[in-house]
Amino acid sequence: MSNFTKKQLGKWELIYDELIFGIKLPLKESNSWFLGDKHGIIAIFNEDEILYVLGTENIGKTINNIIKGINVGDFRKMLAIVEFNLSGNNIESKILKGTLATKIDKKISTFSFSISQAPKQHLKRLSEAFNVVSDSTYDGPTVKSNISIDSLPS
Repeated sequence: MSNFTKKQLGKWELIYDELIFGIKLPLKESNSWFLGDKHGIIAIFNEDEILYVLGTENIGKTINNIIKGINVGDFRKMLAIVEFNLSGNNIESKILKGTLATKIDKKISTFSFSISQAPKQHLKRLSEAFNVVSDSTYDGPTVKSNISIDSLPS
């Protein structure tokens, strides 16, 4: 559970609320075409659970990349680590091809997303702060702490 609250976001709380409590669309290619190359913040959900928050300079392209597994980013990596206990070297190649990639694609097809506009120069810092406040499943402080503890030498 996060020790941070949305009140600590100050003037950015409204963007956070819009993102977390706003309209959610199924994470499907058919819902990404109209987004174009606009910048903003994306939140990915499993029902009402906040999985991941990321800033991007091209919302439409980023959504398509997540769906198609192109340019494997932290979202797909963290999904593999958290949901399928994947770790070790060559994680990118393991989640791009084969049975695991199919399982990841199937899991992603059940997710939804929301978007919010934010100043381009603050996308990275806002998405990091939103992940902390929401304690998102794949990029919040709890999962990062668990991964650190799990990776200690035995």
